[in-house]
Amino acid sequence: MRSCRAGGSAQSEGFPTHEPGVDPELDDGFREIIEDRAKHAPFYRLMGMEVAALWRGGALIRLEAGPAHLDESGSVHPGVIFALADAASGVSLATMFHRGSRRVVTVEMKVNFVAPAGEGALMGRGRVVAEDGEVAVCEAEVRDEKDVLVARSMATFMKVRSQ
Repeated sequence: MRSCRAGGSAQSEGFPTHEPGVDPELDDGFREIIEDRAKHAPFYRLMGMEVAALWRGGALIRLEAGPAHLDESGSVHPGVIFALADAASGVSLATMFHRGSRRVVTVEMKVNFVAPAGEGALMGRGRVVAEDGEVAVCEAEVRDEKDVLVARSMATFMKVRSQ
C-alpha cells in the first residue's frame, strides 16, 4: 500500500483542517459532489453531519450534538461518535477518486473512546493512511469544541466501482 499524507494547519471553528505543507484546494466541481452527497445522504441528515472542509486525502465533518445524540448519562452516545469517525474517514477516502468513479464501504473499524462529550460541536477529522487496489486504511479523530480528544479510530474500506 502506498502512504498518503493529508490533513491540517488552517482553522475551521478552532479545529485543524489540513496538515502543514499540504495544499487544501480541491476542484470546485469535485467539492460540490462530495458536499452534495453528504448533504443529501439520509443518515448524514438524521445525525446532523455536515462537511466542514475537504482536501485531497482528508475531510473534516461537523456534528452539532444535541439532546437526541445523548445517552442516559447525558454524554454523546458512543454510536454517534463512531458514526462521525466513520463518516470523516469515508469522505476523506472519497476525495482520492475521480468524480463518480467509486464509492466506499466500511469493512472493519476500531474506535478508542478517550473522553466523554456533551452537547455542542463535534468535529471528525479523517485522513487516508494508505490505499492500494481495492482496499484503503483511514484514521480519524473526533474532538469537541474545546479541542478535547473524544475518540480515535482506524478503519479499513473497500473501494467499490460505481454502477
